[in-house]
Amino acid sequence: MLSDFILEHKTFLLQADAVTWQEAVKKSADLLINVGCALPSYYEAILDAVKEYGPYFVIAPGIAMPHARPEQGALKLGYSLVCLKKPVFFGHKVNDPVDVILCIAAPDKKALNEQAIIEVMTLFDSDKALSGLRNAKTENDLRQIFRISKGENA
Repeated sequence: MLSDFILEHKTFLLQADAVTWQEAVKKSADLLINVGCALPSYYEAILDAVKEYGPYFVIAPGIAMPHARPEQGALKLGYSLVCLKKPVFFGHKVNDPVDVILCIAAPDKKALNEQAIIEVMTLFDSDKALSGLRNAKTENDLRQIFRISKGENA
């Protein structure tokens, strides 16, 4: 699952600094590149997609889910989470600024299973979980937020 992957592979940054949206996305993509889920070209593909389509992956107020097409450098399924100390602007008319970034690499459309999508929706649909992500400082904080969002006892 998403939370298990992020914790097991340490693909998260909490209270991270970024001046631009490109820097924030780079941090999230690099976490996936470093664990072998994506090639360096994956980050460039995300940038190219934004040039072509705009910030399509800014999905809700304060939340971005950058990704590119599977054939553009995704090697295996992986997730990274970057929570920014200060939000950055992506140029989205409604959902800027962004301070929570969940980057996804999926080698094919089938790789993103239903359970992972449900976990993302549950995490981002909870004001308590989002507030927790924005204030998290340690891996233990993150672990507790994931437990709460799954409905487990913290």
